[in-house]
Amino acid sequence: MNAASAPAGIHAVISAFRPEQALIEAVGELRDQVASVVVVDDGSGSAADDVLADLERTGATVLRLPENSGIAAALNAGIEHVRGLGADHVLTLDQDSRLPAASVTDLVSALDRAAARGHRAAFAVPELFASVSQVSERADDGTLFTLHSIQSGMLVPVTTFDAVGTLRSDLFIDLVDTEFELRCRAAGLRGVAAPGLRLPHSLGAAYERPAWLRVVTLGRGPRDVTLSTPFRYYYRVRNRIVVNREFRREHRAWVARDTIVESLHFAVAATLARPRRALWRIYRTAVRDARAGRMGRADERTMQDAAGIRWATPRVQRRDDAPFADR
Repeated sequence: MNAASAPAGIHAVISAFRPEQALIEAVGELRDQVASVVVVDDGSGSAADDVLADLERTGATVLRLPENSGIAAALNAGIEHVRGLGADHVLTLDQDSRLPAASVTDLVSALDRAAARGHRAAFAVPELFASVSQVSERADDGTLFTLHSIQSGMLVPVTTFDAVGTLRSDLFIDLVDTEFELRCRAAGLRGVAAPGLRLPHSLGAAYERPAWLRVVTLGRGPRDVTLSTPFRYYYRVRNRIVVNREFRREHRAWVARDTIVESLHFAVAATLARPRRALWRIYRTAVRDARAGRMGRADERTMQDAAGIRWATPRVQRRDDAPFADR
């Protein structure tokens, strides 16, 4: 597919925060697959001026938010912009995502096949991100339904936004895509996956699995443990409580399973944090804010606590941390 033949109604929206030069190449690769690329800078400030100017020279549209408002708010700003251009589908991406050639065609085909088979598709995503499958169920007709889809690489018909709304901006970051998928399912819409399509994606920082955890799990499971940047635990805990409260009746099994898995992870993170009291203070603040309905960006005290946390286990290299070209 070239620029002249790219579908007129498909537009890409990329959220960016302090973007690096690699984003310019990624946008260049994407331009031939969509009608336009919109990069929404989420309050990076003047430090991003050079990269954003280069992006504009490649033909991308750059929208700049005055302050850091979170990934959902950034993507929503881009979605509204391309809807004004007449978009009928929106492809949402993170700044570090690189879709292989013809990926958009595969995503469109997945939506078309689902519709032809009588399914109400909310969106289409690659079957795999990194080495992780996004498929939860294969229908008798071959349709791949999704679970825990990530928003990067998600092709969403505008009719889905009309039906359920855009992303929930007050979550700021973390569980934004989970909440959106649950909202779609509550409306009778299912995510579908494009068979065989893989989105190269980092799974996060990997750290050596501590000896005590290997003992507890009888030596089973991966040899490493994935830990988020410390400030993300505020959003992960707060937003988990908020999402649970919203969907615990409609999706009881999903909520229960995810809560157990994440609670175990939070416990592991708490044992590895130094100082531990700082992460426990972040957890308490997250619980308090969830109960009080305080949403949006974490307060400065929480961010300061997070900045001082280190993980008491060595970081390790794994295949998913390799550069895009090696994948």
